[in-house]
Amino acid sequence: MKKKLISSLVISTIILSVVSPSYEGVADTSADIANQEVTIANAQSEKDKAQSQVDSIQIKIDNLIKQQKNTKKKIEDIKNEARALNQKIENLSRSIADRTNSLEAQARSAQVNNSSNSSFDTVINSKSLTEAIQRITAIATVSSANKQMIDEQIKEQKALNKTSDTVKQNYNQYENLKKNLDAQANDLSTQQANLRVATLNYQATIEAAQDKKAKLIKQRIAAEEIAKKEAEKARKVAEVQAVAEETYKQQTRFVKENVSSTSSFNDSTSTGSKESSSTSTGSKESSSTSTDSKESSSTSTDSKESSDNNSIIPPKTGTPGYNPYAGGGCTDYVWQFFAAKGIYIANIVNGNGGFWGTNGVTQGVLRRTALAPGVIASGFTDQFTGYGTSTTSGSSPYGHVAVVTAVHPDGTFDVQEAGYGGAFPWGNVRKNLSPQNVIFTLPN
Repeated sequence: MKKKLISSLVISTIILSVVSPSYEGVADTSADIANQEVTIANAQSEKDKAQSQVDSIQIKIDNLIKQQKNTKKKIEDIKNEARALNQKIENLSRSIADRTNSLEAQARSAQVNNSSNSSFDTVINSKSLTEAIQRITAIATVSSANKQMIDEQIKEQKALNKTSDTVKQNYNQYENLKKNLDAQANDLSTQQANLRVATLNYQATIEAAQDKKAKLIKQRIAAEEIAKKEAEKARKVAEVQAVAEETYKQQTRFVKENVSSTSSFNDSTSTGSKESSSTSTGSKESSSTSTDSKESSSTSTDSKESSDNNSIIPPKTGTPGYNPYAGGGCTDYVWQFFAAKGIYIANIVNGNGGFWGTNGVTQGVLRRTALAPGVIASGFTDQFTGYGTSTTSGSSPYGHVAVVTAVHPDGTFDVQEAGYGGAFPWGNVRKNLSPQNVIFTLPN
């Protein structure tokens, strides 16, 4: 039993060592998730900054577009003004040229006709002084008018040329402004495009981190589920250990009480034997009694030997109402199956299911029998693996025990059973199991 308890403690240690990495895995996964959340938060912050700059640049671009529109309109207005001004200058230049040509023609006409003194002759040939004065005045007026008109036209031409220069300066100024605005717009557009690329990169980082976070969350959920299952296994093993310890204590107390009771009985028998021997010495007529006394003494010796044997051999028959086997296990099910028939199987040491066919027989609790309905099947085959948690016999040191319910013509048999861990529920039925390497027994 101590070996059984030590084995249970070793199993518990193994299970706890299996559970621990699961929780460590959960902790590591949680740390990775936290790192991804930091990455997402940082990328989101940088993305927001970049987006804010994009929005700010967009405002500048919108303002530049307005300025570009105004500048283009102003340039167009200047062009229209320059065209009108050029037309005026052209018309005035043509008028000056025409008037100048007319005066030059008059002068050439006078020279050709030898009439350079025609004006003088006109005055001399006047019929009267008054007519001469009138002719002189008329000639002077015409000459003065022509000269004044030419002077005014030249003056107007200079003013138009000056205005034209101003218009040209304005045009050049607005053209330069337009080029400046275009350059700024291009620069801002480039900055905005770069920031948009940065925003997309940050978004890609966020999405990648979110995907990784989602995968890590799934991994954590899976790890937590495994940890819960391992913890549940550990809890159930702990329950088995507790039941085993309690069984050991009760069985030890039962054996001690049984040994104490036997010893008391032997003491009383020995005292009676001495009294019988004394009576035989005092009265020779009691020889037969003396013989009985020797037999009684012999009985006392046998009782002591029996007492010594009982101190190490478990009782062959169990106690009604006392189940020494772990609750929910295969041994518990078989004990209760026979207890319902009034048969109480005593504790077997080591009493795991696979050992009932060997330890149960050697300790006198069970006896071997042939395969038949109602007998006990015990073994370590692939179909008797212990606790119903595996299909490979080598993976379990406990074996299995069940009650045979039917035997088939091909030699296979059916069982009713229970198994720790939920794989074999209480009263589970399996059919057509092989009898190879299975031991069949019945309670003594």
